[in-house]
Amino acid sequence: MIELESLLNHAKALYRQREGCLQKNRVDMSQLLDVEARLREHIYALSRVRPFDDAEPDDAADAFIYIAKRLIQSDKALQAEAAEYACELLLEPDAKSGAARNALLLFPSKVSYQSMYRLYKSNEYLRAVIIYILTQQSASLPDELIKQAELTQQDPLLQAQILNYAANDIDTELSLFSDRYTHLIDQIDPKNEVDHAVLLASIWGGMVRQDPESYIALRRAIENESDDLQRLDFLRLAALSGDEDYYPILSGLIEYTPAIGYYFLALHGSRESVEIILTGLQHPRTSEYAEEAWWLSTGQVLAKIPRISVIGEEETSVEQEEEIGFIPDAGEAEQWWDKNASKPVSRWLAGESHSLTTIQNILNDYGGQISTDLFDLYSLAMQSPVQIGQYNWHAARLQKLKSVPDNATLELAVQHA
Repeated sequence: MIELESLLNHAKALYRQREGCLQKNRVDMSQLLDVEARLREHIYALSRVRPFDDAEPDDAADAFIYIAKRLIQSDKALQAEAAEYACELLLEPDAKSGAARNALLLFPSKVSYQSMYRLYKSNEYLRAVIIYILTQQSASLPDELIKQAELTQQDPLLQAQILNYAANDIDTELSLFSDRYTHLIDQIDPKNEVDHAVLLASIWGGMVRQDPESYIALRRAIENESDDLQRLDFLRLAALSGDEDYYPILSGLIEYTPAIGYYFLALHGSRESVEIILTGLQHPRTSEYAEEAWWLSTGQVLAKIPRISVIGEEETSVEQEEEIGFIPDAGEAEQWWDKNASKPVSRWLAGESHSLTTIQNILNDYGGQISTDLFDLYSLAMQSPVQIGQYNWHAARLQKLKSVPDNATLELAVQHA
């Protein structure tokens, strides 16, 4: 009994550790692979302990283990019971709903698909969550879900979720997306107002299919957007595009939202972007915001040095107290740039020229929140959608990356397109 309790506690701790890792911007892939392998081992060990007489779970980690060890059983009745219970938990307003979502995502089966399909039909509120699960599994959506007639009848959140799935589905036609940004090309008012999230997903669907008009639509969406937060969504796509014309507007972000501004400049990758990130590192007040952007641009992890007051600045005692601590060593960054700035690189990424190979190397080495942007960069570089779930098991993610056509061949195709 003590061994079983210890096994359960270890499994719960590993689940929490995985969740913590995925919330970080960047995590070593080796760490994620190790945590996930041990988590699976513990769940499979728990699944062999019979009978299942544990009480209904109290917290998220309990819920994940409770559902997962039942979903992997050969007994279809137990699978169905777990799938139905997970679907019930999806309706809960607490963290257990996230645990149920994760269990359904990481341990797929025909039985759980059937439960989710029934729930999709009966509960409109949960449709976006179910689409998310299927997207992360790189599963195929039923054709009727992505038909134009069906989409127009859905609420905007669900439309956006389906369009985001379809954007990364290589078999989806361009017209599904282009019809939603045609009004920006023609510069006319649409018959029906297009929701922000729907427009964003549609423009992305066009960009990843190399539709020239999607880039025109993006530029006009940025010009027309009056909401600062929603405008950032469009500016992220602008940064991903690497278009040099966007440098002035992206660099202007650092005055108002330095963390996002420097990061978008790193995604942009131009020489000017790298230089302004370096300037941000040289000032104590902005160095912490520029640090991650510097890593993304150059691949360099900077040492930490004691923070000191900037000469000539007038500060209160409170401000001086807040400045006690460490900041990245801008001197190291300056030395790196002095050594590498002369290289014939027009767009930087991780210290190399922006390319499919460079992006895939980073995806092989790191997980975390950065994966979203890296997969989008990868799709744009391939000039084709890529449907790989970033929150699925990372071993499966790496295997799917290996199955992508040979990078060298793709890069030659891109260069001669």
